[in-house]
Amino acid sequence: MINPQQLKKDLFNSFKPDSPLEPDDPRYVDFQDVRGDENILTELGGYIINDENNTYQLYSGHRGSGKSTELKRLAQFLEQEGFVVVYFAAATDDAGDLSFQDTQYQDILLSCTRQLLEKLKDKADTKPIVSWLNDRWQKLRDLALTEVSLEKLSLETAIPMFSKITATVRTDPSKREEIRKLVEANTESLVQALNEFIENARNQGNHPASRIVVIADNLDRIVPIYPDDKPSNLEDIFIHRSELMKSLKCHMVYTAPISLLYSKSASDLQDIYGKPQILPMVMVQDRDSTETVDAGMGLLREAIAKRVKNVTDLEVVPGVFESQPVLDLLCFSCGGHLRDLMHVARNAVNLATTLPITEKQVKRAIANFRPAYMAALSEEEWPSLLEVHTTKRKPNDADGVYRDLLAKRCILEYRFFDDDLEEMVTWYGVHPLIQGAKLFRDRWALHQEQKREYQ
Repeated sequence: MINPQQLKKDLFNSFKPDSPLEPDDPRYVDFQDVRGDENILTELGGYIINDENNTYQLYSGHRGSGKSTELKRLAQFLEQEGFVVVYFAAATDDAGDLSFQDTQYQDILLSCTRQLLEKLKDKADTKPIVSWLNDRWQKLRDLALTEVSLEKLSLETAIPMFSKITATVRTDPSKREEIRKLVEANTESLVQALNEFIENARNQGNHPASRIVVIADNLDRIVPIYPDDKPSNLEDIFIHRSELMKSLKCHMVYTAPISLLYSKSASDLQDIYGKPQILPMVMVQDRDSTETVDAGMGLLREAIAKRVKNVTDLEVVPGVFESQPVLDLLCFSCGGHLRDLMHVARNAVNLATTLPITEKQVKRAIANFRPAYMAALSEEEWPSLLEVHTTKRKPNDADGVYRDLLAKRCILEYRFFDDDLEEMVTWYGVHPLIQGAKLFRDRWALHQEQKREYQ
């Protein structure tokens, strides 16, 4: 006998929006065919495997599009190919090494240092790192970052020390700048010590050519800061400090904010890191019509079905959702954005008093998530938003309006390979949560009327 309350709780938790899937998770769905046919194992992994030198690559996409899940798959794939992989989420909403609101390149270097030490502690001689700490011990004590005596300094104390340093950078703004100044003044020596540590780990591998890959996830969450007449913090990290970002003697994969990849710095980034891979949305609607894309919708239905199957033997329709149109309404509302799909599905489960979930409950769940997107739109952005809806294009704008719409997911990026043109086609659409708002429909109708009058 199924306990209705327990089943509801299980379904609710099966749609957790912020938990990336592990590589072997049965709930994983391969969306490659409706995401421009790009594969992270080939696009990023192929370069790592085939390049005889170390590679430094960027991976991007909308937050919540599934990047972490794909990066975990990449990590597993590379490990199976014999690489030592150091994957870490540099920051999450409640943990990690970085502060979303204030991140600089020194913080990323410290985070990489801590993660490399933790992963390779049994594979390499840590004397270079311990020596680096030793030379700066008094300063660390002055910052009240250690109570360990100099005589006890070792690997066992070095790892907790870097953990405390990164935690302080994340949580204590009063000491953050002091730590950055310390790292800034000693960057060259820290990089040298790290590279000695990495080289030693490589030599301890199964063969001299053992390769190490560091995957720094969640750097796309860094909030852009645009000081007056100065480069943004993102430009400073990824461009002006690129020599540091490429200074470690191992393969590096960094996630980067999508807004940066569509800024005026895009060509500089490509020169430095090569062509970045961007994970687009799951295509749920055709570019040239209002028709839904069967393949994309089918895979989103599969994503829901797999999460349902993970907790119950009930059929998705009509056991959990009362009809196929109700399930399709849920899937289409997210615009192919997986985190939004999970958020809305979770809210629909929460609203349901009994199963199956009804059309009204799904519509209410959709309506609950619409105001945040509407609030993100400024009055000045509406003409640009309507233009994207008309043309399905995102112009390169100097003032960054379209870039900001993309960063806020008010417009979404889609890709497909056009067999006739023999090229990749990128297009943009307004998020369906916005399209469904009465304000959008009214403004779109007025926009169309004004265009007819002008013609």
